Amino acid sequence: MAGRRILALGDSYTIGTGVDPGERWVSKLTARLREADESVADPVVIAENGWTTDDLDAAISDRGPDGPFDLVTLLIGANNCFQGEPPATFAPKFRALLDRALGFAADPDSVVVLTVPDYTLTPVGRENDPAEHAERLERYNEIVRAEAKARGTRLVDVVPPSREVVDRPELIAGDDLHPAPAQHDLFLERIGPVAREAIGD
Repeated sequence: MAGRRILALGDSYTIGTGVDPGERWVSKLTARLREADESVADPVVIAENGWTTDDLDAAISDRGPDGPFDLVTLLIGANNCFQGEPPATFAPKFRALLDRALGFAADPDSVVVLTVPDYTLTPVGRENDPAEHAERLERYNEIVRAEAKARGTRLVDVVPPSREVVDRPELIAGDDLHPAPAQHDLFLERIGPVAREAIGD
């Protein structure tokens, strides 16, 4: 199918670990754009469960996506954080991946950077030194926000909906860690309008 081209770069939060492919926010975004009479090709998704910045970087090199894309999304860092990588080590890796994302886009306005969801409030997250992880994750997201601002990209904060799991356990998938379809819907509520602006410019 010809039309607007989307490149989604990330990890489990982009590939939709724990949900059917049609229930992840990337798929739903594509569907909604088509419902709005946008001609949109099937998205190119380079993401897998458990990927760190290094894994994503290697996969991009291996896949060699052919730009420019009308919309490029980047959501990465949860696994770096979960594995205890210091923010100072994460920062240059994220910066390099953002540079790669920008290289696949027509302009910075076509890139949408997403903050790293707060996994520390899930059952799995609560079993793994949640206070330590939460502090490190906040510093990660400070880096994500600062780099997005510095490069002139768009930014979508998906941390607030990820924290709704405290009162809404139905937002957590059966693995007690990843977002359920309903949480992908909450992500889409924030991503959708920004993506539509980016793809329409």
